[in-house]
Amino acid sequence: MQELLRELVLADAPPGREKEVREIVIRELEPLVDDLRVDSMGNVISTKSGQKDSPFMLIAHQDEDWALLLTHIDDNGFLRFTRLVGHRWDILGRRVVIHGNQGKKKGVVGLAAPHIIPMKELQQGYRPDFEKMFIDCGAPNAEEARSMGFEVGQYVTAEKHFVELANGRLRGNCFDDRVGIVSMIETFRRIHNHKLAMNVVGVASVQEELGTRGAGPAAFGVDPEFAIALDVSPTGDHPNTKPGLVPVKLGQGPALLMADQFHVTSQVMNIWISAVAQKHQLPLQEVALRAPVHFGTDAAAVEVTKSGSQTTAVLVPTRYFHTANSIVQKSDLESTIQLLVKCLESLDELGE
Repeated sequence: MQELLRELVLADAPPGREKEVREIVIRELEPLVDDLRVDSMGNVISTKSGQKDSPFMLIAHQDEDWALLLTHIDDNGFLRFTRLVGHRWDILGRRVVIHGNQGKKKGVVGLAAPHIIPMKELQQGYRPDFEKMFIDCGAPNAEEARSMGFEVGQYVTAEKHFVELANGRLRGNCFDDRVGIVSMIETFRRIHNHKLAMNVVGVASVQEELGTRGAGPAAFGVDPEFAIALDVSPTGDHPNTKPGLVPVKLGQGPALLMADQFHVTSQVMNIWISAVAQKHQLPLQEVALRAPVHFGTDAAAVEVTKSGSQTTAVLVPTRYFHTANSIVQKSDLESTIQLLVKCLESLDELGE
């Protein structure tokens, strides 16, 4: 599981350009399901047949949570950009990968040495305007930058890393939503030889970070009766978070989403999942992420597609996501998979 997560983390998949992750998903899921297809948007839709045709859907998104978009090449060869997804304040000095016409090239978001910044500006809390930031790709002028394969509209991602920390914690990029993808794949691996009460459909969606654009079309084709989105949850277990705002902590298992800024999740699903967790003595946290928290998942788009479905989300606790460095706990990932397996083994109890 950890090695699969590492491979997924080190792959690049900015929104709308998910091919590298999609190829891994197809490779891993194809031997585990009865049918697998890729729709015109790039959603991977895989089905394990059960006794009942009405589908139960798991959905996790392929695209990552930090990316930039090139907007201009200046005369001195510096690349200007806009933020596609991720925090504005996590960009300065960032090592990046530019996805050009001649393959991937490395660069850095330029940051002036403090010695040449006027003392008065430093004393006033110097912070450069986002619009003035740039990427240094090594080119001395615009002509050479273009000869290196760079042009407006290309994607930029953070340079990837994956490191094991102390106490079973992992640091890496884009755990949002690589942990969801791993949870889905490993769940299918563990139920591979099981007879299930319903068809189970796993969807690896695209463009979640640009407004859940892939989830709706995928759900329209699947038309699930029930669905769980697999994603990440912010945590409140580190400094500078308001007490009580987000009660989720690392190491205490997955979080069941009660509500976010886009919808209230299914009571039917939440009661069932909670009962399964309690029956099998599996850890489960609960979280409501409405305003002032800004949060959403594919679940809201799935819920209102076609005739609608009973939909909720199971979230892996993740510190600092939507930055280039985030942290998860291995035990939370394992607990998430165990819970999903037990839920799929209990599909005959859903709705009772």
